[in-house]
Amino acid sequence: MYRLLVIMMSAVLIAGCGNLKTNDFLSRTGDALSKIGQRSPAVDPDQKIKPLFDQPYIDPLTDYLQRYGDDPARTDQVVQVRQERERRCAAVARRYNSDGITETGLALYRRGYDFSCPQDVAAYKARLEAIPQAPIPPQQPVIEPASDNSEVHDDEAQGVVVSRQLNDCYLLTRIRNFSGALKACRGPAEDGAVGAQASMAQIQSALGNHEAGYRWARQAAPESGQAAYLLGEMYAQGLGVAQDKEAAANWFKTAVRLGYAGAENALDNLATATADTNAN
Repeated sequence: MYRLLVIMMSAVLIAGCGNLKTNDFLSRTGDALSKIGQRSPAVDPDQKIKPLFDQPYIDPLTDYLQRYGDDPARTDQVVQVRQERERRCAAVARRYNSDGITETGLALYRRGYDFSCPQDVAAYKARLEAIPQAPIPPQQPVIEPASDNSEVHDDEAQGVVVSRQLNDCYLLTRIRNFSGALKACRGPAEDGAVGAQASMAQIQSALGNHEAGYRWARQAAPESGQAAYLLGEMYAQGLGVAQDKEAAANWFKTAVRLGYAGAENALDNLATATADTNAN
């Protein structure tokens, strides 16, 4: 270090800068040397994986974990991706279990999620196997006439497409990717899928389109606790419809009957607010 400084000072003196103060020279030299090897600011790790979180599918998350799971430089990202995958798998599991445990459900569950959510699929299978099966009486073989079964295969293929579209609808709504969810949910909702109609109500309300949200919620509310709860909120606050506390209470009661979490508290809060208003 000293040799370097001596050489640099000698060069300055030779160049005719003998009047340069030593302290000033050392200060400037130190500033210049301190900049050598400085790193650029680190990129926010969340930005590296944001595209994974914005898309609706689970398998890309699993692909990322398989590729970078052992990379020590990506520890934080791996943890976040794993948590997001678990959250999405749990959301899918709740939907499949709420639809009833069936052989058809297991087949669809395996086809769509055995790669990324194998434990949830295995749990679904175990619950299916635990259901007591009624004995099937022996039947005489029946010879069916030959027929064209292409229509049956077409129906099965259409069912798979609809199932995938509903999965996209629910997941995109859950992660609040409302622009994508709007596209995924509209078709099934127009075809009468109650869950998709409830999602459309949530999406439109979140986007501030309360009148459209009200129309979708009104269609789904008799069978969907989520839609009934949302409809109660709309009537209570006058969003997309004229304020009506009595109608709000009735829809909150429907949501309670359908088992929607939080509906009882909403009903109690509405009753308290109404009592306070009447007292004043």
